[in-house]
Amino acid sequence: MFSTIILAALIALSQANDPECTNYDHPDYGCQGDCISTSSCPGGKYISGLCPSYGISIKCCFTADSDTECATYDHSTAGDVGSCVSTSQCPGNFYISNLCPTKPAGVKCCFTKPSGTCSTSGGSREALACAIKNHARVYLLDNNGYLNSKGSNDGASAYDNIVDTCNGGAAKRSSYTCSSGTAPGGTTYLSTSVLQYILDLLDDGYNLQVNCLAGACHSTNSWHYQGTAVDFQISSGDPYSTWMSYCSSHGARENLGPGDAGHSTHTHCAFSS
Repeated sequence: MFSTIILAALIALSQANDPECTNYDHPDYGCQGDCISTSSCPGGKYISGLCPSYGISIKCCFTADSDTECATYDHSTAGDVGSCVSTSQCPGNFYISNLCPTKPAGVKCCFTKPSGTCSTSGGSREALACAIKNHARVYLLDNNGYLNSKGSNDGASAYDNIVDTCNGGAAKRSSYTCSSGTAPGGTTYLSTSVLQYILDLLDDGYNLQVNCLAGACHSTNSWHYQGTAVDFQISSGDPYSTWMSYCSSHGARENLGPGDAGHSTHTHCAFSS
């Protein structure tokens, strides 16, 4: 029975968060789609037919990273279209406080279509990845063997992920077990949210070593395996607190660094889509 549960979990992880969902530009929510169970979609704000890799109970939810208080709030003029996003992403500052109680202070319940959820400045996933690949301020770790010998030359390094995405393909995931969990293998698509976050830091003058994106080995349910997370190496003097501030302002759902368990040498920034 236990082995069956583990197998089912690994099968679920091997599926990518379908690009039909993550790339869908919803008129109220933008590109915030996430393939999850309808029973877990706050406010029932989902669209069918955008998660073809999944079963019938999995739909494209546009409030997956929003608290129920926000997703179900019926605004007097806007209606029930709220989503928890960074205030910097809420046009006209049309938001209400205290409706996203599980989120950081800079995240509020926004009632206009959030900005910055889809690729900006005409940049597609591929264009963002190519801009990162060619940027003078980035070092993309090119071998997961530096992180764990089991991942040596597995084609899922940060460099491989960015190059494959730049070329219009999916990003490969590692496939090995470590002390944190088991990397599921297969592929996923890097999200425009995480790519935009990286590029914005680079364009604003910060030098970055990208340790991993979809590859390497992490906890079993890591957002890395969905292509929505990035880890930056911290070297002496690096302004990691600024990286983390950018992470928060870009609407991330996970933002970890020194002071958090297991993150004394790197930062971790993850998005819901």
